[in-house]
Amino acid sequence: MVSECANPRCHEPFIYFRQGKIFAVPRGISAVTRATIEYFWLCQRCAESMALEFHRGDHHPSLVSRRAAQVR
Repeated sequence: MVSECANPRCHEPFIYFRQGKIFAVPRGISAVTRATIEYFWLCQRCAESMALEFHRGDHHPSLVSRRAAQVR
């Protein structure tokens, strides 16, 4: 469950979705459980200049500059 901004330097609480950006990341499938989706949220202020990147096998997203994310 999302409780605050995914930026570790920002502690903006997630009360309800009005502004910002939600990221839905599919997680692994096992024989016991079905595929799960993990959600991350960047508040409006952080989403204006940053994005989240996800790499297979990583358990946590990487915070990157939106400029760097657009170049890739």
